[in-house]
Amino acid sequence: MSNDSATLTQPEVKSERAKAIEYLRSDYLKSGDTVYVILRHVSQSGMSRFVDLYVVKNGRPLRITWTVATALAMRYNRKHESLHVGGCGFDAAHSVVYDLAWTLFGDANALSHSWL
Repeated sequence: MSNDSATLTQPEVKSERAKAIEYLRSDYLKSGDTVYVILRHVSQSGMSRFVDLYVVKNGRPLRITWTVATALAMRYNRKHESLHVGGCGFDAAHSVVYDLAWTLFGDANALSHSWL
């Protein structure tokens, strides 16, 4: 999963998204799971947040940020190694996890989140 949409054609992007969604659904997330979120950086203007996403499986934290970025067609920021979430005045973790739950399960409340 490359997540570098500048070099992929539209059909390739759709294929990468589909692979990421299936990978998350089959290997990492089930309905009712909690996604843990770490705020890595806030832009100087306050208009962007950079978050890192994890799940806990078998007592170990697993980083899913890159795969979530691919599945949701969101920007991955290499400098902060995190998901770029634009805007302000809202809970960035809730927004991302809500979108992720809807994408994976068709139910926006299928996943919960917790800030770390």
